[in-house]
Amino acid sequence: MNNEIIVNAERGETRVALLEGSSFTELHIERGSDRNVMGSVILGRVSRVLPGMQAAFVDIGLEKAAFLYAGDYIDTKSQTSGGDDSNPRRRRGNGRSHIQIDAILKEGQEIVVQIAKEPIGTKGARITSQISIPGRHLVLTPGSSRVGVSRRIGSDRERRRLREIVDKIRPEKLGFIIRTAGDGVRDADLEADVRYLTKVWKTVQRSAQNARAPKVLYAEPELALRMIRDLSGPDTKRIAIDSAETYRTVRAFVDEFVAEPRPHLEHYEGQTPIFDHFGLESQIQANLERRVFLKSGASLIIDQSEALTSIDVNTGRFVGKRNLEETVLKTNLEAVKEIAHQLRFRNIGGIVILDLIDMESASNRDRVYRALAEALRQDKARTNILKISELGLVEMTRKRTRQNLVQTLCEPCPYCEGRSYVLSSESVAFSIIREVRKDLPRFSGRQIAISVNPSVAEALLAPENEALADLGSDLGFEIEVRARPGLHQEQFEVQARGRGEPVVIPLRWLAAGDEPAAEPEVAEAAPEEAVIEAEKSPEITLEGLIEAPLELLDDPEMPEIEPEIDAAVAPEAEAAPEGDSEADPDLAEVPQPLDDAAESPILPPVPEAEEN
Repeated sequence: MNNEIIVNAERGETRVALLEGSSFTELHIERGSDRNVMGSVILGRVSRVLPGMQAAFVDIGLEKAAFLYAGDYIDTKSQTSGGDDSNPRRRRGNGRSHIQIDAILKEGQEIVVQIAKEPIGTKGARITSQISIPGRHLVLTPGSSRVGVSRRIGSDRERRRLREIVDKIRPEKLGFIIRTAGDGVRDADLEADVRYLTKVWKTVQRSAQNARAPKVLYAEPELALRMIRDLSGPDTKRIAIDSAETYRTVRAFVDEFVAEPRPHLEHYEGQTPIFDHFGLESQIQANLERRVFLKSGASLIIDQSEALTSIDVNTGRFVGKRNLEETVLKTNLEAVKEIAHQLRFRNIGGIVILDLIDMESASNRDRVYRALAEALRQDKARTNILKISELGLVEMTRKRTRQNLVQTLCEPCPYCEGRSYVLSSESVAFSIIREVRKDLPRFSGRQIAISVNPSVAEALLAPENEALADLGSDLGFEIEVRARPGLHQEQFEVQARGRGEPVVIPLRWLAAGDEPAAEPEVAEAAPEEAVIEAEKSPEITLEGLIEAPLELLDDPEMPEIEPEIDAAVAPEAEAAPEGDSEADPDLAEVPQPLDDAAESPILPPVPEAEEN
């Protein structure tokens, strides 16, 4: 199958699209503010060792410490010194290391590691000390001295030829893996790759000897070159690039490292953006949707969560022709091909659950399973598929090494805060009524206005909604509803206007035993309720669920209430002199403290009695 590589290189962002035949199969994006770090070789410092998890956290210079599992660690000194693979710290058959992590790593120790998985979401990078540096046709593995061959090279004769060539020209104690791109290449191309990778590893060794952690020893080339190296092959017929600078860089790389027959390299200079010219921009937007329509009228529903990705298959408008089982089979066969395409295009990794339409026939389930496995063969990411269950579910995993397309291009919705839903208009309307009723004593005898989103206003004023009228009856005034377009659907504001009658409000902070420790003690417990005749401020605003505090009446006859009091002075306060004075009539409603009470930040001091 012929394929093409389209490169859109803007200042600050590079996008590379892979077209296989007429299908847009892969999209890779790299931005200057978020440079790719996967594959980088770094001298790191162990920051924390966790024996309970058999893992360690390593500072590699990123925002979050990287995670190193014990089974991914081998002695880095043997690698950087060119040692062989006879390291005793190997994994057992079950994949778990038999060496305790705290026996091989200590906090503050410097080790050479490679980033195997980029930081994704809230998780840091996953690292390994088993270094591998890819070239055009080969992969250097300094921790091994063997020569391996890609499983995708099927011919036994070709596998033996490639292994013999590499084994003859490779340096001692350095291992190599022959990539799929090495199938059928000349001896000179393999030799050039060996020289290049050996030179890179020697540079890493020299840098590691003089560097201080954290330090990058090797970084992968820019996106365009990586994609030419990893995606191009004998089937690549054209590479189109819209940037003159990137075109020159790729031209030099292709001339030096890409074997014959080389793909045609084209510098696109059209006025239309290159992705629009090839019809790719609209496909990107379509493939970001939650629902993906199939040609038959059926559809896929793709939901991604922290734990897994679920893909649901629906028949939609497709009704078939003969019987239900045939309709279901055709829908599932079409769906699994599109699912394989969506997994690659969106770069979905981790656990994936496919909810196919139930099939009664076991042979039909097996046929759909084989079709799914065949569709995934073109995917370079490692996948593992389980058999279709009787419920029509397929459990599978796909290797995740970087952020998926949605994480790269999108961010959580600021309106719903990433929940994918908001409270309905009716729910918000009744919530407002309950909140106002809860604070009804504060609005007693006053007219109120409620500002809400237009959809919530419509729900409040609906003819069948009698709760608002009942609330107005209890209040004594008709409630005004104001529609404000810019207000969030889940937010509201309540304003009380005018002056009302005095309100009896329980003041819990006057109850016995509830005073703050810093306040002076009072001889007698204050009553459970204090009646405050307070003239309300002209307007009180209640936003959302936050209550606005009531203000005391500004009485010129009342002494000023101090906002703070020095607790150290309170015990030394002098008692009020005895006399036949009468209590101030303005304070008749307020309980008076005994004669040994100090000045309080809550109650005004008792005026001294005049001498006869």
